[in-house]
Amino acid sequence: MNELPTFRAALGADFEQLAPVLRRHYDLAPGAALTIRGRMRAWSRFPWLRLFLPFMPIPAESVDVTVHNRGVLDHGEVCYEWVRLFSYPGRTLESYTLTRPAPGSACVLDTFNRPANIGMTLGLSVAEGGMALQQENAGPQFAIFGARRLALPSFLHVQTTATERALDAVTSRTEVVIRQRFLGPLFGYEGELEVQN
Repeated sequence: MNELPTFRAALGADFEQLAPVLRRHYDLAPGAALTIRGRMRAWSRFPWLRLFLPFMPIPAESVDVTVHNRGVLDHGEVCYEWVRLFSYPGRTLESYTLTRPAPGSACVLDTFNRPANIGMTLGLSVAEGGMALQQENAGPQFAIFGARRLALPSFLHVQTTATERALDAVTSRTEVVIRQRFLGPLFGYEGELEVQN
């Protein structure tokens, strides 16, 4: 079993190239935790998609966002947990992701919701001389039913482009865009987040 934190294991020696704020964000061993906060612009094109993607953000020019990250063990695997809270007037929208090791060089598998029902293989790369970490689709996508994963046909795949860019020792800028081959851009969010602990 690999005992390294998920992102360190996936990136190998490239992990050390990351800017300090990005290393701090992603270097969480089981039991370690980190909270980041900030404001984001959120957008989405098809409100009806929320029936299938309840974690899709509600459009807003500026929404308070808190992200709780933890290193966890899940079925013996070292994983990375994300709990994203988008705070709107009178309502908080939660998005849950568990990132686990995936076969292949510099890849992870993001599983969404609790219990997990969607899985997406993402390739990781260090960019801009270590000032940015990029995540993009790099393999199968799944419907998850308990312990079973059913590979989705390519026409159902979504394309994820996520970049986290270091701004200073405690602040990064996150940009996420989700697209689909036939529907085009579906939703996304962007903004600056600051490490709180």
